[in-house]
Amino acid sequence: MTEEQPPEVKAEAREFMKGLMSAPPSDEFVGGNGIDMAAWKFTYKAATSKDSALMEKFWSIYDPKSTSIWTMVYDEADSNENLDDTVEIVKDFMKKTESLNSHCFGVMHTLEGLEIEGLWVFNGPDPEQLFGANDDTSWYSWNQIGPE
Repeated sequence: MTEEQPPEVKAEAREFMKGLMSAPPSDEFVGGNGIDMAAWKFTYKAATSKDSALMEKFWSIYDPKSTSIWTMVYDEADSNENLDDTVEIVKDFMKKTESLNSHCFGVMHTLEGLEIEGLWVFNGPDPEQLFGANDDTSWYSWNQIGPE
């Protein structure tokens, strides 16, 4: 598992990430209520299979003018040594994100080579609230998908 970094290193990484995310949102982003995350999470958990029918439900509630979609990739995957420790990294990340339940929805996976990847939906133009709530976000590269 990766070694714990000193607070000043984490602060510097968070500041760097904040700088990457501070670009102004697109002119098309107008805000609004976004997705009812509680309802979406219920729908997602209740789905017996994660198939095209579920994705059709998602796209029916997605509004690129009030919601953004982001991918994440763990930058320190080469230091992951075993599956159990890597899964713990994911569990810990998700636990630290619980305070933002009404703001975001994320799915993270541990892949065969012990890489960690995820897909997130945020009410708002970027994951800045998540960056503030979860220090571990600085260990991931974040890229926006869409809104096209």
